[in-house]
Amino acid sequence: MHKKAHKCGREGNIRGLLSSPMKGNSEMQGKHLAYRPDIDGLRALAVLAVTIFHFNKQWLPGGFVGVDVFFVISGYLITGIIYGKGSDFSFGDFYGRRVRRILPAATFVTIVTLIAGSLLLLPADVKALSQSAIGATLSAANIYFWLFLDTGYFAASSDTVPLLHMWSLGVEEQFYMIWPALMIIAMKLGGKRLLVATGVVLAIASFAVSEYFIARDPSFAYYMLPSRAGELLVGALLFLWQDSRRIPASAANIAGAVGLAMVAGAVVLLDEKNGFPGIRSVIPSVGAALLILAGTNQASPLSKILGNSAARYIGLRSFSLYLWHWPVLAFYRYAYGEPTLAGGLACAALMVLLTLISYHLIETPFRSRSPMWLLTKAGPIVATSAGVIVAGYVLDNNKGYWPTTSGDQYKRLISQHDYNTKPASRFPFNCQMMKYDPINWTEDQCVNGDRSVPPETLLWGDSNAAHYVGYLKAIGESRHFSIRNISHSSCPPVRDTKGILGPDREKSCNEFNVRAFAESKKYRTVIIGASWESYAARGGKEKFAETIAELAGNHNQVIIALNVPLFEGLDRMCTAKSIRIPGMDCPSTAILPDQGDSEVNMYLKKIAAQYPNVATFDVRPQICKDGTCSAYDKGTLLYFDHAHISMIGSEILGRSVLESDQVPQSIAALGQSARSVGQHTPD
Repeated sequence: MHKKAHKCGREGNIRGLLSSPMKGNSEMQGKHLAYRPDIDGLRALAVLAVTIFHFNKQWLPGGFVGVDVFFVISGYLITGIIYGKGSDFSFGDFYGRRVRRILPAATFVTIVTLIAGSLLLLPADVKALSQSAIGATLSAANIYFWLFLDTGYFAASSDTVPLLHMWSLGVEEQFYMIWPALMIIAMKLGGKRLLVATGVVLAIASFAVSEYFIARDPSFAYYMLPSRAGELLVGALLFLWQDSRRIPASAANIAGAVGLAMVAGAVVLLDEKNGFPGIRSVIPSVGAALLILAGTNQASPLSKILGNSAARYIGLRSFSLYLWHWPVLAFYRYAYGEPTLAGGLACAALMVLLTLISYHLIETPFRSRSPMWLLTKAGPIVATSAGVIVAGYVLDNNKGYWPTTSGDQYKRLISQHDYNTKPASRFPFNCQMMKYDPINWTEDQCVNGDRSVPPETLLWGDSNAAHYVGYLKAIGESRHFSIRNISHSSCPPVRDTKGILGPDREKSCNEFNVRAFAESKKYRTVIIGASWESYAARGGKEKFAETIAELAGNHNQVIIALNVPLFEGLDRMCTAKSIRIPGMDCPSTAILPDQGDSEVNMYLKKIAAQYPNVATFDVRPQICKDGTCSAYDKGTLLYFDHAHISMIGSEILGRSVLESDQVPQSIAALGQSARSVGQHTPD
């Protein structure tokens, strides 16, 4: 993201803005812009805002706009460098400076992150990391994340993606590939007026594109150059406007006050909930431009504050700090969750150490141009970049594993963990459908338990019914009963789904339920399960009561499978991660105080109590004990995600109640010894 365009420190001076003979253009008068310490101070504010935001978003809700501030600074400085060279501008020299300024530190961070990730992350995450490392090395990280960042329901938090922050470097590097050529062409064809007009049109178009895509493709709006170029062009236009004017001190001071208010307001008041960038990005962008404009009065109090030695110190190292702060936090969150006080201090200390190493040993030595720089500097950069691409390709092609003996052993451990924690829907004896298929009503594999006896019980509902298949299978095998299970994802067992399901799911779900109500009359007992809580939030309670009344009226024995306790933020892969990452205590991360049963479960119990042939059951007593609820049993994870138990966890819970002789009465009644309970009346 940053100021890669601007040489930190002395190289940050924009020197030699000499007159240009381009098309006889007399408007480009020679100027010498002295080093601007206030710009380094502005960088410090930007990088600190971003870093604090990434530590805890509640501390500085709009801290992400620090990236926008960096974009404005880059646009301003790059335009000044190119414009000042005039006809002496050299693409080779320009891109040589960019290579020496950006690539050494960025490549160093990328390769260290890739190596660390390959040793710590899970194979699927290593595979994704290797792809993003290749994208970052090719200046296309933003394109990669736009196209391939997983934001699905089961996706891990983007806060644990180690190279996600490289998107901003991709935006800037792509801007550097286009804007210099546009500037040269515009100046040759129409001078400064055409250049300014081009910048204005492109900036307006960019903000419009950004606003358009916020609702239609938020990832494109956030990561891609067409929607971000406006912020860089604000800085470019500021330079072109300011270049031919003398700014009175009073005007500069007013600009600084307004700019500071705009940036501070954006940092404190903006948040990610309403979409960004869009038109809202104009606020921090213009604010940053006004702060840069205010720096033309170096004697003002604001310029002195921004240019103080501490701010300059941080600003000069802001590129390295930006590069390192995100991977450190991402790795920490990946392993241990949100930073504690001790964890946060450890992360901060590591960031500072890595920043200093990167700045003094990588950034500074590579920045200057020596006579043999193509050999001594460009050579190692190209070789290291090629190494990143090769390593990334090997890891990607090998599905996230190093092709070694230890890698094979690790692969076996991961495979076992995946089996133990995969969802109920992945097991062939669980007949769970995404789209209704009537064949499941007759498939033998849909019958579980003691298959030597005919199924007299039907388990029916959505995924919250399906995750009880293992539990009922284990008890059925022991107590000699069988169950036909059939479920439809995101489909509550009700007659009318209007209002509680989207139109895309209604048709399939309704077809399934019509058949289920008819088939239910053929069974002695019907067990219904669903994500009652989520459907209740959409007004489904009355529909639940209608289903229960209808089934009870059919003289079925009805059992309502209640919802399991929820564990928000549960990391299903914690145990797998702990194979390699030291200090992880997975069970301790999935313990919650027992807040009592949910309101929806209590409602269903109340409805059940109204009928002599309706009962409920759940596994809550096994999960919540002595005032706490745990997603683990004796160190084994029972859940697949925050709201679903896994198939193996389901079977563990079933065997557990058998061993303790605490099978719920409603389930025990399904056994052969209880066949007299709830006589079935055929249709």
